Amino acid sequence: MTSTLHVKHWVATSPEEVWRAYTTPELFHQFFSPDGLRIPLESVVMELEVGGRFEFDMVFEASGEVSPNRGLIVALEPPNRMVFLEPDFMGGELRSTQQFTADGEGTLISVAQEGLPEEIVGNPEVLEAFRSCYRKLGRVLGVATENRD
Repeated sequence: MTSTLHVKHWVATSPEEVWRAYTTPELFHQFFSPDGLRIPLESVVMELEVGGRFEFDMVFEASGEVSPNRGLIVALEPPNRMVFLEPDFMGGELRSTQQFTADGEGTLISVAQEGLPEEIVGNPEVLEAFRSCYRKLGRVLGVATENRD
């Protein structure tokens, strides 16, 4: 059985700056991995067009184990929305929508990941992993962030 994970986080910068962080490999690799993992810059592939590849490896710092992420871009609406599809995710299909909406003096990032096993969606450690990524994003951009879940 699959379910959808929803995450919301606010970042004190514009949607354009959040978009730039998500679409610039040199920035993306610095923040998109949860604490305890890293993304080698050389593993990042961004073909920023509908149908293009969006790929990267997450490396577990403790073990060196590599978790490849291989997706396709389904939609791009700069600077507000991007949708990725991972067709071979855990024996199923993962659809990830990232939405960037102006909110006061910053941007509300809303994520919906459809096709996850229910035990992942209900796991508080998964939500904390997302939060750690957004705290890293704030450090990379030099701005404040806060949870909005």
